[in-house]
Amino acid sequence: MKHKLKQEFQPSDRLNQDVEKKLPLSCKIFEDIERSEFSKDRDRILFSRPFRRLQHKAQVFSNEAGDHYRTRLTHTLEVSQISRSLARYLDANEDLVEAIALGHDIGHTPFGHQGERVLDEVMSGEDKLGLIKYPFNFGGFKHNFNGLRVLDVVQSKFENYDGLNLSWQVLEGILKHTKVKRHKECENCGECWDIKRFVGSPILIERLCMEHEFSVTLEGQIVAIADEIAQRQHDIDDGLRYKELGFQLNKLYEEIDDIILKILSETSKYETMDKEHFGSLIELLTRLRDNLLKNKDTPKLLKTDYLVRNIIEYFILDVFANSRMSIMENSRLTQDGERKILLKSLVDFSPLGKELNKELEKVVKHRILNSYEVNKFDGKSRFIIRQLFKAYYTNPHQMPSYVLGRLAKELNQNCTIDTIHLTNENENISLDCIDFNKLSRSEGKILIDSLKLENLNHCLVAPPKLKAILQGPKNEKGINEAFYTALQSTNSLESNKTITNMDKMLKCLVENHYAYLSTICDYIAGMSDNFAKSEYKKLYLVD
Repeated sequence: MKHKLKQEFQPSDRLNQDVEKKLPLSCKIFEDIERSEFSKDRDRILFSRPFRRLQHKAQVFSNEAGDHYRTRLTHTLEVSQISRSLARYLDANEDLVEAIALGHDIGHTPFGHQGERVLDEVMSGEDKLGLIKYPFNFGGFKHNFNGLRVLDVVQSKFENYDGLNLSWQVLEGILKHTKVKRHKECENCGECWDIKRFVGSPILIERLCMEHEFSVTLEGQIVAIADEIAQRQHDIDDGLRYKELGFQLNKLYEEIDDIILKILSETSKYETMDKEHFGSLIELLTRLRDNLLKNKDTPKLLKTDYLVRNIIEYFILDVFANSRMSIMENSRLTQDGERKILLKSLVDFSPLGKELNKELEKVVKHRILNSYEVNKFDGKSRFIIRQLFKAYYTNPHQMPSYVLGRLAKELNQNCTIDTIHLTNENENISLDCIDFNKLSRSEGKILIDSLKLENLNHCLVAPPKLKAILQGPKNEKGINEAFYTALQSTNSLESNKTITNMDKMLKCLVENHYAYLSTICDYIAGMSDNFAKSEYKKLYLVD
């Protein structure tokens, strides 16, 4: 039985229709081809360079550990398949689900969550790397937010347009496949990730419905739960394969059996649920236990496959049964202009499935993520990412010219706030026409110092009041506290809200510093594990 909740979207859901109109599709054969907007989005993600780089980005274990360990790419493909199954069962839009699933981890850094944490600490001002004199909270870093930045800003497909021109539903689903706030209870804490730092379009930000932490489309919610299912089964599978962990299959079977028996023994606390529905949920969990017991004496390799297969099947059926009931009880969509959005989360595990998922996650964290082997890999990963950031911060010319070109473009855009002029005895530089390839060594040093907010008292053409602040005393750490205070006061100001000439210049200096950090961040975040290690060796090791 299907329960209609399929949403029909119009081409106007794409933010930039001008791009589509300019494509050379006048050939008559295109009249006979029917292709949805979301299938175009799926293909644009699938054929992009950031998607291909996922094949050498770690999930939990390094791809060098062996051919059969999950990478971000194989994880993404598994999420896509689970999502499509659920979409078919729940009568959702499969093209939209697949587009979200294929793009959900595209913003991930090399080395998984450790790389993400390092960049987050730098971009939120917590880690100064021993180099950054004036740290700011620039909205931090999170892979789902960065996924939007990659797809809507960094990765270009069309001339004179940033991004891949994806529909807002795809981007919203990618953003909300994981949490969008640092804390469960959070209202304007000032520490959360800042969406304005990752996407530039106010129209897109409005359509992301940031007031809702869950995806406002059924399809986005499906991908979020499929991501959970995929992680749970493949972390167990990879953990069993990694012999050094000593993760014993027979013992794991016994642990899971104990967990299921415990859940089944406590079903009385769910007595308020619909009896027929609850009976089906108990039947699914009992069936999982029976299947595991049936395969107790199976040969080891097959036994692992049976375990993984049965866990996937159980969670898909549990989510389907629970979500179908939620959809039946909450079948109304709310109208918001041209959009149809959900005002509550409808796709989730049942209470029994949620309990099993929680207990399995504990096993994974205790036996795998907290293990000696994984922590060695994580420690090495953090070190490499920090060292790369320090190298590029010290000398950005160690990054490719196209990266510096992106930085120059950002500096030019910041001139809408104020035009920064730098000078010394021999050079005069205006930041509205920077070309890193044409700068002399001394010009490059003046420019880079200004981007680091250093030595400005010697080279910045500034109003007298700001010049006096710059020439003020420094503390024992070399920090001009009056200058730092003045910079911080403008960091939170919107560019169009600055009033005095000094405010405009301070704001522009802060935004140029952000452009410097974010350009380095973008470059490192886009690397594969292999490329990051190769760059580290080139920068720090002698042949």
